Amino acid sequence: MDRSVNGPIDLQNRIVEYVWYESNAALKVGQAVCYNYDYTGDGATYAEASRYNRVETCSTTNAQHFAGVSEHAYSAKAGGQLIEINKPGSVCKILLGKDTSTVVGVGLLTFDVTTDYVGQFRYEGLDGAGSAQPLQTVTADGASTATCLALLQEGPPSGGVEVVQIVANTAWVAMVGGTTLIIGVASGSSSPTEEVLDGTIEGLRKKVEVITTAITTNEAALDIENNDGITLAGGALASCALGAVGDQVVLKWSGGAWRNMASVGVTES
Repeated sequence: MDRSVNGPIDLQNRIVEYVWYESNAALKVGQAVCYNYDYTGDGATYAEASRYNRVETCSTTNAQHFAGVSEHAYSAKAGGQLIEINKPGSVCKILLGKDTSTVVGVGLLTFDVTTDYVGQFRYEGLDGAGSAQPLQTVTADGASTATCLALLQEGPPSGGVEVVQIVANTAWVAMVGGTTLIIGVASGSSSPTEEVLDGTIEGLRKKVEVITTAITTNEAALDIENNDGITLAGGALASCALGAVGDQVVLKWSGGAWRNMASVGVTES
């Protein structure tokens, strides 16, 4: 397949797709969207090919099905509309969060599913579809979003990024797969607990990291569903504890269990 630019050398090398955007919300240039993979207009048992021709705003439930980023700005339209997106493998503009700066060729940014930042690129998650390598240096002004020329990565799904503010003594459930970034607080008399649900497909990856603020008093606990995880050393894994800024773990769903593939500052139990 020839992917060369059919035109001037300064044209963006894009892989274009026209899809039906089902959400009523407006879109900005470079904002991410995901496929409506579970569309059930004719029932779940129907071979509904349009599941990968329909897109919607990004969420914790569709984040494993990144479609691409919007090429244009679109006003909100009741009932949906046809839009143009750039697919993984494209060189195109992505939408940065208002506090996000970039340096050309440095790091990765992954699309966000956090409320108020849906479809924006602010933090680094896992590599793969849904992550982008900056090809432009952009300095954030802290007041508004901006666009940045970037290469949309191809490969297995990154799964997006969610940012979670933990609450003292309170349990929560992270999205399946993708990256969960924890904003820590003093955790109170017991550890705030996150349940890591079983994976849905072989090879699914899950990253959890503490950012901005350390979790004091009691570390956050990642409880593996059914307590059947596997440690770095190959033993039984029921939970991982994280507390300091930068503490992180990357899990992979393999053989019906979450396996610790890499971790920093994490206590396994």
